[in-house]
Parts: sequence; structure tokens; C-alpha cells
Amino acid sequence: MYRGFELTIIFWVAMSITYAFCFSALYAYVTLPEHLLDPNNTAKIKATLRLSTIRLVIVSLSLIAYPIVFLKFFKYAKYVTVALTSWATTIYIDDYFVLVGIVEYPDSGLISLIQSLRPIIILSLILMSFELIFRSQTEV
Repeated sequence: MYRGFELTIIFWVAMSITYAFCFSALYAYVTLPEHLLDPNNTAKIKATLRLSTIRLVIVSLSLIAYPIVFLKFFKYAKYVTVALTSWATTIYIDDYFVLVGIVEYPDSGLISLIQSLRPIIILSLILMSFELIFRSQTEV
């Protein structure tokens, strides 16, 4: 059934890194202790929690839907991967250039680690996108 997946080891490593990152991000935000939130900045807390909730829903749906698309509709996997790559890049740029003064993440060790490792997930998604795009072009 899965004999047609002749992807490189780099793709599988990048996919593993992406999934590990997404699961650790879900864990970090779901188990966030309330004492890390600053009670003096209620507007920033509300904005951060709303934005994080929306992003976590998208990440959760992606974690569930991507294997289904990958296994059942492989020819569409490159489009989904490119869309997720562009979304991850956009939220990274948005956080660092637009939302700097609006959104403030708690000073938890795991959240700080996740925030600093976001370029690695973007690079992993870019590698996955290139692999799927160029693989489909060479098969034609």
C-alpha cells in the first residue's frame, strides 16, 4: 500500500521534527500554569490567549489532517505542506514585526524554547515542501 513513498530520509527527519515541535507546543500551551501570567496586563493576556487558542486549533487540525492527506491523497500533500509552510512563516513574521507590543508570551522555559526554535520548524516545512514539489515534477 505504501510502496509509492520513495521520499528521502531528510523528508522523514523534517516531518519528525515538525511533529515533535507541534506536540511540544500543544503541551506547553495546554499545561501553562496560571501564575506565569501577569495580572496587570489583562489586555495582553486576553490577546495572547485568543491568538494562541486559534493557532492551537489550526495546529491540532493540521496534526490530524496531514497524515490523512499524506496517506490517502498523496498528490495533494504538496499543496497542504506549502500552505502550512506559508502559514508558519506568516505567523513567525507577524509575531516579530507586527505583534511585538501587543502579544506577550509567559516566561516559561518550554514556551521560550519553543519560541526560539520556530525557525527550525519553518526550515523543516520548507524542506518537506521542496521534496514534495520536486519529487512530483521528476515523476511526470
